[in-house]
Amino acid sequence: MLRNKLARIQEGAITGLLDLNGWTRLPSQLLDTKAALPLKHYMHKTRFATNTARPQEVDIALGLKSTIVLAMECKVTNDMTNSIKRVNDVLKKAHAWKDHWGSFVKTAAVLQGVISEKDVIRLLDDDVEVFWSHDLPYFEQWLAKNI
Repeated sequence: MLRNKLARIQEGAITGLLDLNGWTRLPSQLLDTKAALPLKHYMHKTRFATNTARPQEVDIALGLKSTIVLAMECKVTNDMTNSIKRVNDVLKKAHAWKDHWGSFVKTAAVLQGVISEKDVIRLLDDDVEVFWSHDLPYFEQWLAKNI
């Protein structure tokens, strides 16, 4: 499926940017304790414990300052209906992580494709950091301020 291929490319762009900026990739494992991810370390395709019975997968988890973990979801969509599903997925995970971890987890979404303004506003209203695949230098600047 084209969307899955584009999502892999999007995730590769993020992990490549992290590697170029001196971040250390760790093997994926269940993140179930606070401060489990050191500063400037990341995991690709890992899971976060939640209050629900099942951990939620995160595309990329990044260790930020103050023992905060950035849970980054990469979402590609080609139409407005699909964008609603993608945004709902991010918000569901963000709520599960926040309910379990409180302020120790910050959720982000890297978006690409056709996404309605109202869906972006929904993410921002729920304190999800929003980045765009076509503007990764902005994400890079944001990271520099948060490590």
